[in-house]
Amino acid sequence: PPRSTPKPSSAASDVYKRQALAWEFGGQFNANHAPMMRLLAVVALTAAELCPPCFHLQNALHGNRTRQSLRWLHVPKTGSTFQNSIFHWACPGLPYRAGYGPGATPIRFAKLYDGSRLNRTLCDRDVDQTLPGHKPMKADRVDDTVAMFRRPAQRLLSAFRDRKHADGFQDRDKAPNWRDLNASGYARHPGIAGCATRMLLGAKCAHIHQKSEETARATTEAARSGGLPVAKATAVVRRLAFVGLQERWAESICLFHATLGGAPRKVEFVVAHSRRRTGFVPYDEGRLDGFVDAADEAVYAEAARVFEANLKRFAPDCVS
Repeated sequence: PPRSTPKPSSAASDVYKRQALAWEFGGQFNANHAPMMRLLAVVALTAAELCPPCFHLQNALHGNRTRQSLRWLHVPKTGSTFQNSIFHWACPGLPYRAGYGPGATPIRFAKLYDGSRLNRTLCDRDVDQTLPGHKPMKADRVDDTVAMFRRPAQRLLSAFRDRKHADGFQDRDKAPNWRDLNASGYARHPGIAGCATRMLLGAKCAHIHQKSEETARATTEAARSGGLPVAKATAVVRRLAFVGLQERWAESICLFHATLGGAPRKVEFVVAHSRRRTGFVPYDEGRLDGFVDAADEAVYAEAARVFEANLKRFAPDCVS
């Protein structure tokens, strides 16, 4: 449809727009704000410029809104701003711009919980409490879990740049020369490769099962050759409630809402871990000196296959 002619929205959507206006004006919505309400309805659709079919998602009558809860498998360096989509899905009462990252009105989503459940004033669904940090998969929550995936080499280089991110490591797990490692040495360090694979199987991202140098080296060699139980991990990928790809962020956000419901907000289309780096400027993979994270490459390949299949099924017009 033409972008300048928004489709009629549901009554519920109008309520959400009024809530957004209340946020904009710092008070309650009234009839005098009607012109601005129409303007905001158009502004809300500017996200569609990144993925035109997202336009129709402003109508709340789509997706599977029968799902009552989600769990986020946050693999490190795959897009922290995905939390904006997850919590706006669960909490339609949130101010329109509330979120994490550049351009958002800062909010700590962890503060939305009343015990183990989300605040029912703002939220009508639940998200498992996995913030802050990077909690691994729970076997009994696979079918309700959502996750973004990233090309393994790029994820490794991003983690290296972020002070050698190694969630799950203790100091004793790090080699004596840890501080001096370059990107190639970091990627080859025991327990670093295979992060996404381990998390899908219920372990922390960075993990050494045995502490002796000999067995640690063997574990890393197994990861390089695909020795981690990759088949089990890829089977988990196929069961996830949603699979997205960081490199195709706009399409992933569109697909998330097309399958799970809710209207995309502009803050969801920003990809950034912090204000230091935004967008998709790729890292130089030559810095890895030929290292290949075989286990995570297999997982990423399966995630990409699932993503493409779901995109064609649920959002066939949202293909770049």
